[in-house]
Amino acid sequence: ISFFDENDKVSSILKLGVIEWEEILIKIDNQEPINLNHAYIPNFSLSDYRIKKGLNETEPVVLKDFSAKKAFFDSEINTDFSYADFTGDITSFDYTIFGNHPVTFANARFLGVDLIFKHAKFGNGSISFQSVSMGSGLVSFNRVNFGKGNLNFIDVNFGHGNVDFKNALFGEGNIDFKFAKFSTGEISFERCSFSKGKKDFKNVEFGDGKIDFRRIEFNEGDVSFEGTEFGNGKINFRGSSFGEGFISFEQSHFGVGDVQFELVKFGTGSVSFNKSQANNISFAGCSLNCYMDLRFKKCNLINLSNTILRDILDLMHDDEKVHINTLDISGMRNLGKIFIHWRSNNVKSLIYNQQENSFFKKSEQFRILKENFRNNGQYDDEDQAYIHFKRCESKANLELQKQSGGLEMVLGYINYYFQKYFFDFIGRYATDPVRVLINMLIAVVSFGLIFYCITNFFPEFGSIATTIGDSPLNHFNEFGNAFYYSAITFFTIGYGDYFAEGYMKPLAAFEGFSGVFLMSYFTVAFVRKILR
Repeated sequence: ISFFDENDKVSSILKLGVIEWEEILIKIDNQEPINLNHAYIPNFSLSDYRIKKGLNETEPVVLKDFSAKKAFFDSEINTDFSYADFTGDITSFDYTIFGNHPVTFANARFLGVDLIFKHAKFGNGSISFQSVSMGSGLVSFNRVNFGKGNLNFIDVNFGHGNVDFKNALFGEGNIDFKFAKFSTGEISFERCSFSKGKKDFKNVEFGDGKIDFRRIEFNEGDVSFEGTEFGNGKINFRGSSFGEGFISFEQSHFGVGDVQFELVKFGTGSVSFNKSQANNISFAGCSLNCYMDLRFKKCNLINLSNTILRDILDLMHDDEKVHINTLDISGMRNLGKIFIHWRSNNVKSLIYNQQENSFFKKSEQFRILKENFRNNGQYDDEDQAYIHFKRCESKANLELQKQSGGLEMVLGYINYYFQKYFFDFIGRYATDPVRVLINMLIAVVSFGLIFYCITNFFPEFGSIATTIGDSPLNHFNEFGNAFYYSAITFFTIGYGDYFAEGYMKPLAAFEGFSGVFLMSYFTVAFVRKILR
């Protein structure tokens, strides 16, 4: 058999023996081992065999100890292994070539241990493994070239052994694994390459083994893992690349194993994990160039550290609440928008639930969210993110100064608690003018009480004097005078009708300073709210 390249020049020549269909029929009838190694087999069809023998079209045909290593199947119509029962320890199609015609193994059963298709090559026709039951051992399609036709693995049962699709080359047609079932073995599609057709893994059950989708080239076209059950093994898509198209993991269940999408290149279409469930899922180091729907039904941890976001990241629920425990966006470069709501997404807990990240990294994430909220016009959410950004930043600085020890540690504590009270407690870092106003009123009342107590119970330390003559001496008047003096001192009005004497003078000066500080603080917070 001569093989030609694109320039119609002979690229290679394969010399094979020839076995006629009639010879194979005899072996099937006599239940003899079928060895087709290095053979050219024309027009292999079990459907024709059933017709010839008068069997029902779904009657299983037993193929004993079947081996077709480096064989060549050729047909004018199709190569048909449908409803075959392959027996023996190993069924092998190593390096087998199927011509440019349809090939079907539909409803076949591989009753032995291992099924090997390593380095097999299919032509331009469609390929069907629909409803096939694989062996109980290794199933290998390593380095298989599936040609340019549609590929059908719908409702396949891959057995309990390992399944190997490493380095397989999938053609330009649609690739369909819907409702396929895997079991406890490891599953590997590492370094596979897909073409432009649709890749459909909808409702696949992957079992509890390790699942490896590393460094796959999905290329253009839609990719669907909708409703897929990934079992409880580790799931790895690290280093894979998606092209333009819709990528769906909607309503998928990733079990309790970790899911890695680290360093994945997402194309320019859209990616959806809407209503999916996962334990820990990582997108660390990814370039997110498309719309990302991460509205998980339930997820413990979403790791988006060191990602580059250039489009939309959607975490804001609509008809169903999004249940995420922890969100890590440390090191993110946000060139797009994050759709998230402070209260309904419980953003505060999403960041503080991070066990391994320092306060410095947490402050960085609150800063990213603060800027995102501002760009989205979510100003109340921006205020909340800013408050926690400053709190985490303050704690991070304190931890650094504690490590230095000595005087720097003491100054660190002083600075920390100064900010905690004057900037945080009083006005939430100028985000809450009402809170500042309440603290102003508290300050006026507190100083008034102090002035009243000193005047009436400790007169030797000072008193409030007046320039307008004595008023009737009763506690009500003295109480009113103390609060009146406190108010005009706090607001720095200074009518001069009342003034402090003795040790109350420095106390009055301190109240005047407090008034200037809090009034300025209130003005800043109030104007900030109004301008936005």
